[in-house]
Amino acid sequence: MAFDMSNQIKRSQKIKAGHKVQRRASLILLIAEVITDDWREGVTPTLLNHEGTLIASLRSGLCLTGMGWSDANTAAKEVVAEAFRQVGAKRPAWREAQPEWTEQSVIRVTRTRCAQCEGTLEIGQKTYCSPRCANSHRAKVAYQNDIEGMRAIQRLRRKKRLAAQNG
Repeated sequence: MAFDMSNQIKRSQKIKAGHKVQRRASLILLIAEVITDDWREGVTPTLLNHEGTLIASLRSGLCLTGMGWSDANTAAKEVVAEAFRQVGAKRPAWREAQPEWTEQSVIRVTRTRCAQCEGTLEIGQKTYCSPRCANSHRAKVAYQNDIEGMRAIQRLRRKKRLAAQNG
């Protein structure tokens, strides 16, 4: 009588799958903690602020483990989306995400000074006195967003290390 290992193989695959599900669930909880902490502390204006940074970081880590880019991207998006669902993050309508939006309607502010250098605006200039000021302001905002995103990733990594040490 030959020895049949098929039952053993199926059982070990289920154990691995269960472990992966548990790791995924703990990662989702850690991400949810990081985004809600930043939002409550006023670091980010919305729960969705770190979405791109979190997806990119998770995708990068999955690619480094040997997963293909497309599969890693899909998995990272699913994990981050689930974390957002758990904390109740809702996407605003396009118009609500615009800087001029208020609860009642759109309010247009007529500026008289540049948003970057506070120089006087000429006729026809709406926000910035020159392309240089516009680019400078966008770069400053992008830099600040990058710093906040990297801090969120660092906190997430720290929490993962602590969870691994404790569990």
